[in-house]
Amino acid sequence: MTEGMQTRHHSADEPLRRLSRFDGTGFHPVTADSIQAPFVHVFVHGWQPGFWLQERFHAVGDLVAELPAWDPRLIDPTGRTLSSYYLPLLEALAGLGEDHCVLHYSWLDESATDADLILAYRSRQATQNNGRRLAMALQQGLSNPDARIQLIGHSHGSAVAVHAAAALERAPEQVTLLDAPDNRLSRLSGAANLTDVVLPRIAPGRTDGRTFVDSYTSVFGSPYHRIPGLSAVVDVVLTPAGKAPDHNVVRAVNWAHLYAVEWYARSVRESGHGVGYGWSPLAGASVARLHPSYRSLWPLRPLELTRMPEMAWKPWQQRVAARGLRRGRITGADLTLDAHKPAAAVILSSLPGDGLIEFGLEVQGGDGSEQIQIDLDALTVFVAEARYPVPASGRYVMLADGRAGDHLLTARLITSGPDSQAQVRITGVTIVSWPDAAPGFTFRRLALTTFTSGAVSGSLATVATGAGLLWLRRQLRSLLQR
Repeated sequence: MTEGMQTRHHSADEPLRRLSRFDGTGFHPVTADSIQAPFVHVFVHGWQPGFWLQERFHAVGDLVAELPAWDPRLIDPTGRTLSSYYLPLLEALAGLGEDHCVLHYSWLDESATDADLILAYRSRQATQNNGRRLAMALQQGLSNPDARIQLIGHSHGSAVAVHAAAALERAPEQVTLLDAPDNRLSRLSGAANLTDVVLPRIAPGRTDGRTFVDSYTSVFGSPYHRIPGLSAVVDVVLTPAGKAPDHNVVRAVNWAHLYAVEWYARSVRESGHGVGYGWSPLAGASVARLHPSYRSLWPLRPLELTRMPEMAWKPWQQRVAARGLRRGRITGADLTLDAHKPAAAVILSSLPGDGLIEFGLEVQGGDGSEQIQIDLDALTVFVAEARYPVPASGRYVMLADGRAGDHLLTARLITSGPDSQAQVRITGVTIVSWPDAAPGFTFRRLALTTFTSGAVSGSLATVATGAGLLWLRRQLRSLLQR
C-alpha cells in the first residue's frame, strides 16, 4: 500500500451539467435545488457506437469538456438525430402533467465509441462512475425531499440507473430497465451490464419503502426474477412490432434493441392498459400482486401481456441459491486521505467468482464540498461528495471484467485547497464473491472462447468431411464391384 503518492491534479466532478430538464418542447439546464416537482422521471441513454468522432469534434469546437446527447448536431448514418430515438418516451413522460419533471442524463463522452462492436466494453466500464455522478446530480438538483423518483435506463443506461439507485441515500421509488444487456451473447462480447451483481443491493420489493424494479427485454436482456434476492423484479419479454429497417443486420438489431424504449413510451401514453408505466407506483398502481414474468405475444397488440408460467427450480439451482455470498475482509487495506496526502493506493488480489469490493467511508471535517474519487485499475469507478452520505448499498466497486489476479485500488480526495481540514478514511475493504457468478469480459477470455469454438467447429468439420469421404469411397467401391 502507498500513501501520499504523487499524482497529477484532478478537478472536482460537476455532474449537474450532465442533467437536462425536458419540458415537452426542448432541453433546459438544471441548476442546484431547482427540481421541485413531486414526481421525477430520469432517463439515461446507453452505449452509442459510431458517435465518438462527432462528440469529440463538436466538443473541441465548442471548447467544452463533453457534448450532451441531446445536441441536434449528432446525426447517425440514416440522417436522424441521436435524441430523436428517445424523444417519444421523453414527450410521453412530459405529457403526464406539471407535477412530473422529466430529466435526461448524458454521459455521451464516455459511452460513445467507434462503430466497432467489440468496443462495447468501454461504454460498460463507464457505467459505475456515471451511476455515482447521476446520484450526485440528483442530490444537488432536488429541493423536494419527498420527490418520488423513477430511474429509467436503456441498454448500458440501465446499469447507470442501478448504480445510481444504490448510491442514493433515499432509495428511488422505481427503477425501470429497458433491454439491459445481460444475456450470454452480451457477456461474451463485453457488453453485459452484469446487473445481477449490483441489483440485489437495492433490495427490490413490492411494498412501501422498497424500490420496485421492472425489466423489459427485446434483444439482449435476461430475466432477473429467478436470481436470489431478485424475486420481486417483474420481467417482461417483448416481441418487436413494426417493420424492421431494410436488410442491414446491424440496423435491424439496433431497431429491435430500441423497441423497448418505444414500447415503454406507448405504455405511458396508454397507461389505461395497466402495463408498463400503467402498473408504476408513480401512476398510483399497486404492484403487490403482479406476476413475476410476462410476455408480449401479439405484435399488433403490444400492450396485451400474457403471464409466463413459472418453472420449478432444479435441485442444483436450489443448492446454488442456498450458498449465498462469501465475504473476505482484506487486512492492511485501509486508506487515509487529507489535504496534505490526497491520494493513496492498495493492491488487491481477486479469485474467480469475486465480483465486488465493499468498503466503509468515513469523512470528518471540511465544508462538505470535498469529493472522494476511487479508481480501479486506473479507471474511475466511484465518486461522492462529502455532504451527501453514501449508504452501505452504494459503498462498493465492481470487478466487472471478472479478471482474477491483482487490481490497483486508488483513492483521491479533491478539496478546494491545501487548507482544507477534511479527512477521509476508507476502511473494512472486503471482497465479495458467489459460487454461481457468471464471468465477465476479458480479451483473454474472448480469445480463448473464439479459439475453442474454432477448434471445436474445425474438428467437427474434419470429422464430418472424413465420414463423407469414407461413405463416398464405399459407394464407389460398391459400384466398381458390380
